[in-house]
Amino acid sequence: MYAFAGDQIFVTDRRTAVTRHGEVVSGDHPDGHPPFWVRWQDTGEEELWFPCPDAAIEHAGPTYPPEYVPDRFVALDVRS
Repeated sequence: MYAFAGDQIFVTDRRTAVTRHGEVVSGDHPDGHPPFWVRWQDTGEEELWFPCPDAAIEHAGPTYPPEYVPDRFVALDVRS
């Protein structure tokens, strides 16, 4: 999972079905890897956040900035 400033974070609590919404303010890694600084909409607080399995990211711009697109992708054969 990766994100950049302006991307939206949605985290749904499985127990309560409440969804928390935040905006990525910045990240510590230029290639978009976690952790991210997130400003939560419900509290206005910012925190260093690591993605969890219940998180979804809505990208504000292109899904990957052109300067970080890998030169090639390696397909792994997972068939047994």
